[in-house]
Amino acid sequence: MSDSRPVTNEPENIENDESAETLARWKWGGVILGFLGLQIVLSGVAVFLATSDPSNVIVEGYYEQAISWDQQRERQAASDALGWTTRLDLGKPQGLMGERLLTIQLAGPDGKPVSGCQLSGEIFHHARGGDVFKLRFKEQGPGNYTAVAPLQRSGLWELSLKTAGDTRYFQEKKQFRLKESGEFQAVATTPASQAVNHQL
Repeated sequence: MSDSRPVTNEPENIENDESAETLARWKWGGVILGFLGLQIVLSGVAVFLATSDPSNVIVEGYYEQAISWDQQRERQAASDALGWTTRLDLGKPQGLMGERLLTIQLAGPDGKPVSGCQLSGEIFHHARGGDVFKLRFKEQGPGNYTAVAPLQRSGLWELSLKTAGDTRYFQEKKQFRLKESGEFQAVATTPASQAVNHQL
């Protein structure tokens, strides 16, 4: 008598089910890990952009300046008492970086040139506060001090000046607006905007 029982492939079906389950685990696990990896990459990009953007800046020595506010006021008062005045001139752009010759004419209250100062400064564009260029001026003539700075970008610039190694301490901040045409316009930092156009 022949055996007519149906032939089943239960072991093979079980193996296929296990393979499909394993594949599904790897698939969804990979998707989750991919999303986590993407989040890490995006977070890294965000941190990079936040810390490398030159328009964002942490003022150097801000805390020290805050706790020595009285000394800062005394220095500014001593500087103002000198009665010195400055006049800024800009040369024409030169080279690939758009370097310009900055000339500061320093005069006393009597209008005579002030010579023998160790004048230094810092300059930056208001849209790129993180790109601060340090300047060391050289006296080219009585009361005429020059330095070179890369001024490619048009817009509002700020220049800080101070003397060092001199009993006559002087400090001043100047602002000027650089135009696409090459002209620059001095911007008054004290009340009432007194602006003067300068043709290069």
